[in-house]
Amino acid sequence: MSNRNNSQYFRLGIFVLLGAASLVALVLIFGARNLFTKTMTIETYIKESVQGLDVGAPVRFRGVRMGQVSYIGLSGGLYESEVPMSERKQYVVVRMQITPPSTTDAEAYLEKMVHDGLRAQIRGQGITGVNYLELDFVKDPSNLRVLPFGWRPDYTVIPSQPSPVNILLDNVEDALTNFNKLNLAETQAKVDTLLNNLNGMVAGTDGKNTGLNNAVNELSQLLAKVNHATNNQELSMMIEQLTASIIVLRQTLTTMQGDLTISADNVRQITDNVNDLSQKANQYPSWVLFGQPPKKVTP
Repeated sequence: MSNRNNSQYFRLGIFVLLGAASLVALVLIFGARNLFTKTMTIETYIKESVQGLDVGAPVRFRGVRMGQVSYIGLSGGLYESEVPMSERKQYVVVRMQITPPSTTDAEAYLEKMVHDGLRAQIRGQGITGVNYLELDFVKDPSNLRVLPFGWRPDYTVIPSQPSPVNILLDNVEDALTNFNKLNLAETQAKVDTLLNNLNGMVAGTDGKNTGLNNAVNELSQLLAKVNHATNNQELSMMIEQLTASIIVLRQTLTTMQGDLTISADNVRQITDNVNDLSQKANQYPSWVLFGQPPKKVTP
């Protein structure tokens, strides 16, 4: 009986050992990559709510995962413990563990990227309310104000820029602030004055013109006169006479064109005769004086 119990205990021990070995193997398989992967820590300072951003949130560069958030805290307890409470910046310090650039001096390389416009920004993952950190270059870094700080940071600092939601809310808040600064009573009074002036101009009661109604009446009278002149019989007769004159003028021009053609032919013939006379004068000058060509000389 005791041998049977010992066999059961042995089997149970083997099962426990195999389970523990399997657990260790799984830990090594899934954790070996993190254990042997080289990472570096960087940080950024944010002056807004980081609701939805937790430790372990992804850090991406243009959508490609580069690491994860490793720490979230306030600068007051991390860097400003000796600064009076009224003078503390109270930024949110977010530290990230990322895969370092494949260069000999990763920190100098990151500082150059920051100079070229690399910024960190909180982005949302859909409508779940979960956020992540996005690293990307901005078009004009000079337009974004870098948060000032007076302490020596423990890691390379990547400046932040406001999240898209906060940018939208800030723009709406600025618009409402400017709207509240408007003097609505004065604006309404100016609009009423403008409408009264327009009504007076249209009705002609402002004493400076006869009104648009009079102008419309005069225009109607002018159109009536033009219509009457168009329907007048004398005007129709004048148009008919003008048409007949144009026809006669066209016929005259046609006749003159034929005469001009004949005259041009005559002038061409006269020119040919003159050319012949000139050639004979050059060959036989005596013919021009005596009327007969010189006698042929027989050898």
